[in-house]
Amino acid sequence: MLKHTKPKPKGKKSAEASLTSSEKALSKGLLNMGYRAQDITYVINQGRKDTINQARVSELSKTKATGAANAEDVNKYLQVQGAYDPKTLLNPYLHPRLIKARETMMSAVQIFNNPMVLFKSENFCVLANIAWTYLLHEKLERTKKGSSILANGNSVTVDGTLGKADCPIKDAAVIANLRAVIKIRHEVEHTFFLHGDDCFGPLFQACCVNFDRHLTEWFGDDMSLSRELSLALQFSKLSKAQVVELEKSGFPPKLKSICKEIEDSVYVDNGGFKLNVYYTTEVTSKTSADLHKLIAHDGDGAGGIVAIKKVDYTRLPQADIVKKVRGKGYKKFKLQDHQDFWKSKWKTAAERNQKAKKYGELLLKSQWFWFEETWLPEVLKHCHDAGVLYK
Repeated sequence: MLKHTKPKPKGKKSAEASLTSSEKALSKGLLNMGYRAQDITYVINQGRKDTINQARVSELSKTKATGAANAEDVNKYLQVQGAYDPKTLLNPYLHPRLIKARETMMSAVQIFNNPMVLFKSENFCVLANIAWTYLLHEKLERTKKGSSILANGNSVTVDGTLGKADCPIKDAAVIANLRAVIKIRHEVEHTFFLHGDDCFGPLFQACCVNFDRHLTEWFGDDMSLSRELSLALQFSKLSKAQVVELEKSGFPPKLKSICKEIEDSVYVDNGGFKLNVYYTTEVTSKTSADLHKLIAHDGDGAGGIVAIKKVDYTRLPQADIVKKVRGKGYKKFKLQDHQDFWKSKWKTAAERNQKAKKYGELLLKSQWFWFEETWLPEVLKHCHDAGVLYK
């Protein structure tokens, strides 16, 4: 069986990309199955930072009879190559730990923010610990293969990694935050309680931001969870009156003790340990889409920006934009007309990519996707102003 070649990591882009030996064999196999060179090039470039030129595949057609991969290997290769996420370039066959880490933390945030869920803290601390476990395992494996597995065959735990010399996390406040989250998790396995989101919310908020920061620092900005959801947990800061009521309530003694430890921690004012946030919306400009800013808040005023999340617009390729315009009655509007229109605003694709962020984004290496909510009205207005030209 031919081994699947992983795409090269960021920062190692070659001046002129070339096919690996396994890719050559697979390309020949695809050629023998009737695939065109341009289609094979597209398949191979999935997940690659250093994309190959079609000519690299075309030149193999002369020797496709020798050294070609068999049909079974080709079909498995197609299955893997078709599974890349175009935003993150993650692949479930090649990057299962990173995908699980991201999805588990997203689940933790979504469950905490679900108004129908009562046991928010219990769910969050369990899922957050799992997310951090997958993240640390991926980091350890990339540093030294096999280092996420102990001598007895068990996998390394987050708690067992924190504070050690080879621990990838170096920020003491982040380590203290994780230890507190793990301590709460140990208690919720055996204890029933309410009001945990009031007491532990700021601790959990910092856990979210810390996770996203390490995820992007270790594996690249494309990994950020802010592309899929906001990392803001929905909670309010615990007032003094609420603290008094909490003391009178049936909150388990061990968890009350953890609350006190959190408030007495030397890191209590460090955003890496405990964090309150609120939302503000930036006014839309001509060159950027609407933005939601997640901003640190200490109760007295605004602090520094923690994260930024774009509004989730519907993304459409050029052909779909043209189809929708035709559906509005402009039957003569063609792809070339659409291209001429955007070039009237931005002369080159490079200028468009830089200045047209309000209207779309570059998702694939050379394919622009337009926002239906902001760009389609512009095109329709252009067609309307053109009178009968496109009717």
